[in-house]
Amino acid sequence: MAKKNQANKDKKKQDAKQLDSIVKKQFRFLNVIVFLLFVLALGAVGAYFYYVKGEPMNAWLVDAAVVGGTLFLFGLVVLITVGLRGSHAQKLVSQAAEQEMGELRAGTRRAESLQQMASTMRSTLSFERVVEVALDACTVVMDEFNVPARAMVGAVFTYEGGGRRLTPVAERQLEPNKNQFATGQQGVIAEALKYAEPIVSNDPRSDPELGEFSGLRKCKTAVVIPLRVGFELYGVMIVGSQVQISIDAGHLELFTSVADQTVIALRNAQLYQAVEQQKQRLIDTSNEERKQLARALHDGPTQGVAAIAMRINFVRSLLKNEPDMAADELAKVEELAKNTGKEIRGMLFTLRPLLVVDQGLSAAVQKVIERLNETDGLNIQFRGSEYGDLLNQQAQMTVFQVVEEALGNARKYSRAKTIDVRFWQEEDLFVARIQDDGVGFDVDSVMDGYSERGSLGMINMEERAKMIDGSIQVESSVGQGTAITLVVPLEKNGQRA
Repeated sequence: MAKKNQANKDKKKQDAKQLDSIVKKQFRFLNVIVFLLFVLALGAVGAYFYYVKGEPMNAWLVDAAVVGGTLFLFGLVVLITVGLRGSHAQKLVSQAAEQEMGELRAGTRRAESLQQMASTMRSTLSFERVVEVALDACTVVMDEFNVPARAMVGAVFTYEGGGRRLTPVAERQLEPNKNQFATGQQGVIAEALKYAEPIVSNDPRSDPELGEFSGLRKCKTAVVIPLRVGFELYGVMIVGSQVQISIDAGHLELFTSVADQTVIALRNAQLYQAVEQQKQRLIDTSNEERKQLARALHDGPTQGVAAIAMRINFVRSLLKNEPDMAADELAKVEELAKNTGKEIRGMLFTLRPLLVVDQGLSAAVQKVIERLNETDGLNIQFRGSEYGDLLNQQAQMTVFQVVEEALGNARKYSRAKTIDVRFWQEEDLFVARIQDDGVGFDVDSVMDGYSERGSLGMINMEERAKMIDGSIQVESSVGQGTAITLVVPLEKNGQRA
């Protein structure tokens, strides 16, 4: 862009020099013509008096001098007039060249500002910074209309609330009310979104949506530019002027360029923030799992090991005083050690379920069910095990963790007599359902303030489901048991995905 502007400057200078050179050549040519006319006039007058009237030379010289002087004065006037006109023409050329140079300088400044904007947007992953830079770029464009900053209104609207409304995320003198938004269903906003191109309004006050904002009601001209990538709409950018201006196709192209850069940077910023949020959720989940493991170790194997140590100490005293009873106590220690070993193996299986990798999801779930039936005396039924093979390995691992978490919650809190685990396929979805006949609970009251309690089992299941684009549905009521349903799209998580 800078090279192109410099080339235009050089061309304008060269054109001005060429025009100046032409004017000077014409002026010199007229000088020669006037001199020749003066000589020819003297010769013609002398010949007339000498040959026609037969008068001597000294008689016609006076007349010739008068005629020649008159012609000379006439030529001088002509030269002065031509010179003045040439000077005026040269002045006009200079003014035109200066105007062109001013436009080129303005274009250069605009190009540099837009280039700086694009560079800033490429280098930042801050959502707030992106929208502020976008409005700064719009200010640069409005400078071409000599619109002062105090007379410009600008805003960037993005979709919030599940894509149903447009909320201002950055604004300049928009003066929105608290939590004010636009639907994008009426007026120029709807038209810009429908045709995916910038739309100009010369009466924003009368627009059904623009007129709702105090800042835009003061504007005489407004342009709405959709923020889109391909067929995906992210929102709109609105720029208004309190001074009446005429926006042409060139300016619309500039606004569109700003919008294109903005939406790319916005998408990058949103993706980055989503990754950061997901990262934080994984950290929180990991921390919660560590807390749960610490509690489980404290309440289970740690207590068992402590009991083993106490009984061994008791056996040692029996060997000295009552050796016949020592054998019975050793048998109890052995049983306690076996149970503690099972608990430890169960925890290790939870931390790294290698059986999922080696034998698949269904085999791993069956192993957990057998362990719970053995240790807790639960009646757990498993149906649809053949559907576990529909998922790829990563999805199988995640589904296993969700099922195990749901079974753990049922074991701890449901007081159920029967728990049913079922897998099935529904069109292009894999579905897992864990249902018990326990005491149940009020879902709304339990979920309110859920994160403030010691366990985050429900949140852990939801976060894991999101990792594979799945969803969790909890159905429960007091006295009616609980059902937890996990739905996973096979398109992204199937064996052939």
